[in-house]
Amino acid sequence: MKYENIGSRLLTAASLVCNGKTVCDVGCDHGKLSLYLVKSGRAERVIATDINRMPLQKAIDLFAENSVSDKAEFHLTDGLQNIGDTDDITHVVICGLGGDTMAQIIENAPFIKENRVQLVLLPAQSGDKIRHYLYTHGFDITSEHTVGENKKFYSAITAVYSGNVRECDAYDCYIGKSESCSGENAKGYFEMVLTRLGKKAKGLMIDTGSCPQDILDAIEKTKQLIEKAE
Repeated sequence: MKYENIGSRLLTAASLVCNGKTVCDVGCDHGKLSLYLVKSGRAERVIATDINRMPLQKAIDLFAENSVSDKAEFHLTDGLQNIGDTDDITHVVICGLGGDTMAQIIENAPFIKENRVQLVLLPAQSGDKIRHYLYTHGFDITSEHTVGENKKFYSAITAVYSGNVRECDAYDCYIGKSESCSGENAKGYFEMVLTRLGKKAKGLMIDTGSCPQDILDAIEKTKQLIEKAE
């Protein structure tokens, strides 16, 4: 498998896994990210999970074709349920799911907090929801990295449990540490966020006749980020 074939989103997520012992790839789909982690040496072994049988079988077949089946476990399961021994897990990677779903998966896997497992999260949508969960459930967001693929933009989030629960406003939830990013991908991401904030503000004005100040502030701060990124 040529590494460049996995796409910029998965490459970005993979680049955030360093010295992985056992890495969980949740919602592994075709298994390309899992295979890359093993073949590139970023993970000694992987636990690949998917809730659907057909994509999981593709992942199983891909590892067999590359003669590295001994480096992986495959589980047909919801998130991280019933995966067995978790003591050697150093990273959990979740790409392509929504923020709400990611939060539920993390909440249902207490070993993530207990073992201070490194999280690598790349939400397909509702990034504000996963940031809100992380901030309010004792996780520290350690970095964000914006990435573009097929004219869409995303932010890859790394986080670890610290027990530090904090309050967060709209800017924290919609932007978080992506504010430190720059370049075309960052600009595209900030423009996408600005559109979503604008729609939210408009909807609230229609429904309630007013918009919370933190959303208005987030809109203005995001506009400033776009100007800086240009």
